[in-house]
Amino acid sequence: MMKTIMEAKRGSFCAILLLCALLFTPAVAEGQKKQGKQAKERDEWTAEEYSGLRGEKELRTALASKGFTWITGSPADNEKLSIGKNAQFFGFVALRYESGRAASRGTLGRAFYAIASEEQRALVARAVLAQKEELAEWWRAREGILTLLENHLYTGEAIDRERLGAMGAHFSLLGARVAIHEARAFAALEDSLTEDQLERIASWRADAESAGNVGRGIRVQATGLNREDAKQLEDLFAKAFSWLTGTPEDNEVIPIGQPAQFFGFVSIRHKSGHAANRGKIAKDFFAVLTDEQREIIFDAVEAEEAVVREFLEVRHEFLNELASLRRASSAFQERTAHHLAEEMGRLEVEAARIEAEAYTRIRASMTEEQLADAMSIRGQYVIDETQVAALDLKERGAVLSVLCSGCHGLPGQHREGLPAPSLDGIWGRPIASGGEFEYSAALLRVRGEGGGKWTEELMDRFLAGPKRFAPGTKMEFQGLLNPEDRKAIIEHMKASR
Repeated sequence: MMKTIMEAKRGSFCAILLLCALLFTPAVAEGQKKQGKQAKERDEWTAEEYSGLRGEKELRTALASKGFTWITGSPADNEKLSIGKNAQFFGFVALRYESGRAASRGTLGRAFYAIASEEQRALVARAVLAQKEELAEWWRAREGILTLLENHLYTGEAIDRERLGAMGAHFSLLGARVAIHEARAFAALEDSLTEDQLERIASWRADAESAGNVGRGIRVQATGLNREDAKQLEDLFAKAFSWLTGTPEDNEVIPIGQPAQFFGFVSIRHKSGHAANRGKIAKDFFAVLTDEQREIIFDAVEAEEAVVREFLEVRHEFLNELASLRRASSAFQERTAHHLAEEMGRLEVEAARIEAEAYTRIRASMTEEQLADAMSIRGQYVIDETQVAALDLKERGAVLSVLCSGCHGLPGQHREGLPAPSLDGIWGRPIASGGEFEYSAALLRVRGEGGGKWTEELMDRFLAGPKRFAPGTKMEFQGLLNPEDRKAIIEHMKASR
């Protein structure tokens, strides 16, 4: 019975045949804006990044935030991508949005792995090994695209569109081959799932945080896999989870930064401990620019809109082809999938070209004062570890506090719409209490299990690793490994109360 329910949940693809083509029509756009407004009232950050909206406002935010990180960053920043960013066809982004950021790749991957049989684990591990060479080549192909775009930024040399298009097609084809390895493994895994396993993953879909206890302490591993491979295995189980429990519509959703994720925003998000907010960065960057410079971004949005629309339409066809591996593997047309992937790649790098040329024009016209202001904004998110280490405890805490203020606000200045609760008056306050904030079940569970009130000792444990302290927490911050940094933050919080 459970399997029948899961099959029914996939739904008919007929209902979404026109999805991508309709994304930019007035009626649908109006509905999306209404839905997006409601979502942003619940969690502005989640809606901006994960909702999949692609109206003019969202494209402006995407281009401005990417332009900022490219102009103020370095080539090394552009190389950074999170695990799972390759072969992003399996609906995890929609799950992330649907859960209000509670869905964690690591948590769900470990939980699914924990309930899998040895045969099922080996099945997914074989996919990790099968895709390994193509995945490595995918990274090399991406580096080639980055080099071409960066050469344009730093030298002003014209971009060879024909060469870039060929590179994009090859890059995307490699990504598609990786995705096909994964989809075949996931389809075979689905066929082997027991009723009990199906019921458990369905329950996690309804409550992503409930998977936290299942995967706690689990080490994902398999014969023949090194540590990096094991991390990939964990990610594949997370992707399998979102694909097998989701709907075709979920797979259509991609982050606001895609297509053309070549401009370093992932790096600033990681360096800020996931405190970087696209909407705020875009707004601050626009404030630095002149009217003429802002107009360059507006023109780029207008030029890119048709490219993005076509990219989404081709991507939809590719997703439909991938899904046939679940319905009837004999119906899968690999050559068709490869052709669609190459077309996706050409469209993605065309979007990247439009953006890169716009960003280069802006950078060339910026004054020294504007560049200094932009770098100052970046400094609010990215901490210079060498500089911080030389400061005394009080100064160190003040500098590091910017990692908190992006989400929690400054002391006494918390406002409605921020993605995290106020820290004012936190000492001696019960965990997961205060204000009108909707705390995660993970933190509420910690309080219920005797977590008590916030103390310096508990705060130190929390800052060391929020997701270890409260598995399933919605908090994106990855933690501070240096105990002196944690002590400095705590002292700053105490002084600011």
